[in-house]
Amino acid sequence: MKQRVISGIVVAAIAIAAILIGGYVLDILVLLFGGIGIFEFYNAFSKRGYAPIKLFGILYIVLLALMMYFDGDSYLSIMIEAKAFGRVNLFPPIFLLGMLILLALLVFRHEAYNAADAAITVFGGFYVLFLISYFVKLRDLEGGVYLFFLALIGAVATDTFAYFIGRAFGKRKLIEEISPNKTVAGCVGGFVGSIAVLMIYGSVLWFTEAYRGLPLYHYAIIGAITGIVSQIGDLTASAIKRYAGIKDFGKIIPGHGGILDRIDSYLFAIPVVYYYLLFCGIGGAGA
Repeated sequence: MKQRVISGIVVAAIAIAAILIGGYVLDILVLLFGGIGIFEFYNAFSKRGYAPIKLFGILYIVLLALMMYFDGDSYLSIMIEAKAFGRVNLFPPIFLLGMLILLALLVFRHEAYNAADAAITVFGGFYVLFLISYFVKLRDLEGGVYLFFLALIGAVATDTFAYFIGRAFGKRKLIEEISPNKTVAGCVGGFVGSIAVLMIYGSVLWFTEAYRGLPLYHYAIIGAITGIVSQIGDLTASAIKRYAGIKDFGKIIPGHGGILDRIDSYLFAIPVVYYYLLFCGIGGAGA
């Protein structure tokens, strides 16, 4: 227990510092978490006899780094200046080249890889690196520190209330075959708790005038969003682990498991909150 508490505090302190500082510090942390996370994902499926093409994990990390550095007008963009063509988005040709290489491996290395391996390889890039990249997108918004903590606190509140309400009142299981410890009462408690905590968070920001870029009613809506989506993220990770026959994705964080075990709910909550803000025109969110 002591080791779990210490490692949790250390990871939380590093993450909070990176969020507050932003910029390249957060970029590096996201790349580090994403890099570890994608190999945790591939290793999980390897235990089921699949052979994800791990070289693509490295290529995905490089692609994510390029997207962060050469960000353009749209999200999936690597914008550079070319004398003959002006501003050029390199993402589509790089992505196409990657898919051609993947298909070539299926043809010329068919004894080692099959279509399922290719699908897992591509899905891992989306599930881990594409979703985690929104950590940077959300932080880069106007008032990004407050908006990032909005999504983060909502997910943490959901998990915390779901745990304690579930332990106190939970009798009926939610989806026992995927996550035996989760209950209907815990699910409802997490949802309500997220709304309540974010309303308090928004009220503090509003009345202290720390941040007024988001009307108060949005905090309740985002609380409802994180209360649902973060639990879906948690259950998704549980389903993958259950299929792979593992308890945790890794052991890099003593007492907590792997990186994916810690960020599974955030991977879903943060992108959805980002697009909610985009839809509402808040924080200067762009596509």
